[in-house]
Amino acid sequence: MDQYAILHQILEQPGKLTSAAVADSRGISRAAVSRGISQLIRRGYVQQSYETTDRRVRPLSLTASGEQLEIECAKLVQASTKLMNQVDLADSGSSLTMGQLTQMLAALTTREGANASEN
Repeated sequence: MDQYAILHQILEQPGKLTSAAVADSRGISRAAVSRGISQLIRRGYVQQSYETTDRRVRPLSLTASGEQLEIECAKLVQASTKLMNQVDLADSGSSLTMGQLTQMLAALTTREGANASEN
């Protein structure tokens, strides 16, 4: 399960989501979501609280470090999207070939390396 997707979804609805709700909204198994959430809890990014009326219901929320991680990940996703949109592909078709994906990866790697050298 994509842990960034879990972080983002919890950020969007703090204290309202349970692992079952995350699984149902993503159309994936509850076991897969539970594994991802357990990892995020162990790393200190997500916390579960207990409803007073039903101890089985454990709403999820992000810790301060979880919110910071989600913000940093969102920035990286936006920067990657911007870079990928700048790559000129030879074929204007709607499906990407392995060659085109390799071109994009090479361009991103080259730009990322150049940016790291400047910093």
